[in-house]
Amino acid sequence: MIPHTARFFVDGPLRRVLELAAVVTASGGALSLDDELRRFIRTTRATVATDWVCPIATVAALLDHTARLQAEGAESMPPEFRQLLKRAGAGADAVAYLHSLAQRLRALEQDPQDDHDELPLSRWEIDVRFPQLSGFGVNWVYGGEFPTLAESLDAAIGSEHPYCREFLGPLAAEAQSALVLFPGERAMREGLSPVVRWATPQALRRLLRAVDDHMEREHGVLP
Repeated sequence: MIPHTARFFVDGPLRRVLELAAVVTASGGALSLDDELRRFIRTTRATVATDWVCPIATVAALLDHTARLQAEGAESMPPEFRQLLKRAGAGADAVAYLHSLAQRLRALEQDPQDDHDELPLSRWEIDVRFPQLSGFGVNWVYGGEFPTLAESLDAAIGSEHPYCREFLGPLAAEAQSALVLFPGERAMREGLSPVVRWATPQALRRLLRAVDDHMEREHGVLP
């Protein structure tokens, strides 16, 4: 059983930052740590709620705090976390490495990179930003149960009705966000469709119309 305090290391922002750093280290120079940290900052700031729960300044403080715990030889860190830290730092001194990550996060936060043309969304960003669209494809499109997208949409909406607000609200929000972030066929084909294969501008607009029609028809306020 994992102690409650071990959750500090097992999940959450510390693990996310170190996992990104470990992937960069394993890439042998193919990936940039600054770019991945900028993506982490951009993802955190993508919604006010996420930034409110755990702002970047807090993440940097957690890294510094963990460095101090490491310097004190704290035994509360789970072995998996210590292994992850070792992979991320490629054998560097753990205390110095954690402090350097904290400093780098603070510096990058002062000059965030929100331009998706200059810093395209990575696959992990899309997984985090568009889970509803990804899940819709897995559950309703890829299996081939329904011959057309319209029938998939009807079946999905019908399966959740009358408790469909929680399902349709986030799904529609992601569809609208995708249309803004990936304007046009080419941008979506190059940016989103490699991960969310069913997503095209036409498909997402059809989804939005289906959601609007259903909510107006079934959940509109009566005069």
